[in-house]
Amino acid sequence: MVGVGGILLKDGKILLIKRKNEPGKGLWSVPGGLVEPGETLEKAIRREIREETGLDVEVVRPIHVAEVVERDEDGRIRYHYVLVDFLCREAGGRIRPGDDAKEVRWIPLDRAGDLPLTRTTKELIEELTRSFFLVVRNRDISRVLMAVPKGHEHMRTIFELGDGSLIVFQEATMENVARAVVEVEMHPRRRALILVGKELENRKEGYDKYQLIEEDVPEENVINEVTRLLGLEEDGKA
Repeated sequence: MVGVGGILLKDGKILLIKRKNEPGKGLWSVPGGLVEPGETLEKAIRREIREETGLDVEVVRPIHVAEVVERDEDGRIRYHYVLVDFLCREAGGRIRPGDDAKEVRWIPLDRAGDLPLTRTTKELIEELTRSFFLVVRNRDISRVLMAVPKGHEHMRTIFELGDGSLIVFQEATMENVARAVVEVEMHPRRRALILVGKELENRKEGYDKYQLIEEDVPEENVINEVTRLLGLEEDGKA
């Protein structure tokens, strides 16, 4: 049987539901369910998310596939599910639990793994939080948007890539990086610097406790580290 799941991400959070019924009763998972006969995958995921969370979504693309095989006491196969998870965007509606959902909640992605999750959702969270390597060039970007979202105080900078992916930077992050770029570009002798994420005990009111702080590291060390991380040859031709 084919099932679908919907992945909605917002401000570092993922939308999860607490399942009301079996399989996975009482566990947290992404919203989703089985595809009905004659139903396309995209129609199925839009229907399931609307039924379980009250939200309308735009389906972006599939990003995760998993399998679940359930057996009875004699080892015979009871169910064999193939699950396809789709990245989605909110397109309307209002959050409310319904159908198979006991609760619906936005959970910080870095804390979602602490919840009692279904096995496939646990695998998905691990995949989403795994480190990755991404190089972005001008030709990869379709738009860059900078604005303060309605109801918020701080600006967001969004890099929208050609495939629809979004890279979002908070205002403080962009400020720290912009100052660092100007420092290196405008200083007559500076060639490199490093910013390190730190949790500050003393900070100005209204500022986040996590900030990017310049660390005193020899420039040659920074250059060597950048070369190593990017896997580039020292001749600079790559």
